[in-house]
Order: sequence, then C-alpha cells, then structure tokens
Amino acid sequence: MKALKALLTLFTIAIITPSCSYDLDDKTGGSVLIEEPTITTDTIRLWVLTHKRYESPGIYLYNETTATVELKLDLPVNLESPHALAFDGEFLWVGGDAENESVYQLNPENGSIISEIKNIKTEGIALLNDYLYYSNYKTINKIEKNGTLVEEISTKNSSYNIPDIAIYDNNLYYLRYSETEPVVKLKLSNKKESKIPIAESTGTYCLTVFNDEIVTITPFNEISRFNLKTGELISTNPTEIKGWITAIAPYFEL
Repeated sequence: MKALKALLTLFTIAIITPSCSYDLDDKTGGSVLIEEPTITTDTIRLWVLTHKRYESPGIYLYNETTATVELKLDLPVNLESPHALAFDGEFLWVGGDAENESVYQLNPENGSIISEIKNIKTEGIALLNDYLYYSNYKTINKIEKNGTLVEEISTKNSSYNIPDIAIYDNNLYYLRYSETEPVVKLKLSNKKESKIPIAESTGTYCLTVFNDEIVTITPFNEISRFNLKTGELISTNPTEIKGWITAIAPYFEL
C-alpha cells in the first residue's frame, strides 16, 4: 500500500492574480498565495498532492516551467490519508486510502469543500465527462459524481493493488507495482489492456497523462516525463515541493 513508502524508494490557472491570503477554516480549508508567477505562453502547471502525515501537507499548484509554487491549499480536515487527486478544469477532486474516507470536490481557488462522496477508499481518481473513476485494490469503479455506481472494471494486469490512475484520450492508464512495465493502458471501449514498459521506471508511484506524455514523480519529488507510446524517458526535473507526493494532476482550462 501507499503507506509503505520506504519500499518504493528501493522503487502544472493560467495567471493567478495576486491577492491576500485566505483565512483558514476547519471545514472549508484555506489557501496561501506563495508568489506571483512568471508568465509565459507555454507555461505547464501541475496540481500536486502531499500527504497529511509528512512534511508540508496540502495541495499545490506547481508551475513546472518556472519551478515555482503558485498556490497552496489546505487539505480537507477529515481526509486522513490523502492519496488521490484529479482536476476537471473547474474543480479539484481528492480522496484517501484510510478507512471511512470520502472523495471531496474542492474549489481550486481556496480549497473549500463543494461536495463529498462518502465511503470511498481509494488511491487513484480520474474524470471523464460526467463520471468519476477510482481504483479500489484491483478494480476500477466508474461512478456518477453523486456516488452512484455505474460500472466495475476488473483489471487483468494489476499486481497487489492499483496505486494511481489517469484518463487520456478515452483510455484509462493505471499503475502497478512493477519495475519493468509499471503502466498499463486500458481501452475503455473494449477493456483491452496493454503494458507500457517505461524506461528508468524505478520509483514510479503516482502518475498523470497529458500532452501525449506519461508524467510521474520519483521518490525524490522529481517530475519524470515519458513518451506515451514508447515509454522512452524524455526528462527528469527536481521540484521545490517537500513532503511525500502521493498524486498529481494537470492544470488546464476548459
């Protein structure tokens, strides 16, 4: 499980307008504006989730282009073990892996809770159209955003459990504990699976997929990018984020 972090080490709104810091609130959370970003036309941003029980917990808007943190949001108070994160262009969705966890829909400007789907324990969340997908050990669950179950998808290549999932171009990608072929592509149309042997994959733990690239975080909080089709390593760059990064999601505008 993700709590076994030690075992795994042997394994990017457009423009944020400067404003005053938000007041913190036990129910709604809060945010802290870190600094005014340097603006470029090709800026890449990621939402980054760090665990509650380690250094610097929260949800960060990280500008990968300038290597700066633009915004930090507080975690929902009742989220015990944050491991799952997704962004639909309007809201953040965050979940956890402890007992009696919920999936929270959050305002990305201040971290306030918009809605809560109770009794979901998960390590990975992804969104497609009006549906939310989440991993539960070796199963991918498709639900409506009110929590109504639509479909259970049994995986064929998962091992132990599924640490993270992502959806890109109507395909679902999930992680498994494997050093040689850690990423599996699952076609949502027919549920056919194929393995992606990403290069230099040691430490692959959380992932997202966008711009035809697989993006992961190393145990040293570095961002690694891989070619989506071949798995070839494109780049690895350090971040300024401390603590344990458990999930990432691309920032984009609808």
